[in-house]
Amino acid sequence: MNVIKSTSQVFKGFQINVKLKISALWIAIMFSYVYGDYIEIYVPGVIANAMTVKSSIKTQLEFFAVALLMAMPSVMIFFTLVVKPKINRWLNIILAAFYIVLLIAVNTEAGWWFYLFLTAIEVLISVAIVCYAWKWPTLKA
Repeated sequence: MNVIKSTSQVFKGFQINVKLKISALWIAIMFSYVYGDYIEIYVPGVIANAMTVKSSIKTQLEFFAVALLMAMPSVMIFFTLVVKPKINRWLNIILAAFYIVLLIAVNTEAGWWFYLFLTAIEVLISVAIVCYAWKWPTLKA
């Protein structure tokens, strides 16, 4: 009698904490932002326009606004790991939703395909952050 032994393997997974998942998503968003900004310097005219920027209060405020917008996702990488769950959940939902609206409002008129692609990726990642935060696991009482 022939005995056939199964050689299929069952891979063991483990539960990843929601904080780690969301933090990793913020990291992915930051990489997308950096890639987009890096690639953008090769768009014709971008460097030439950058050389014509004049120092003014308006320019300072615009640069500060951009720095603030980029600092929030950077800080969320850490905050997601250390802030208490109740605050953490809402902070992630609100900020990710804010970035979804901002990305769609600002980047959908970009003429370069790479920028539209990265915007789509950033929106999808932000949606994932909202979903994970919305479904944040709770303790059973």
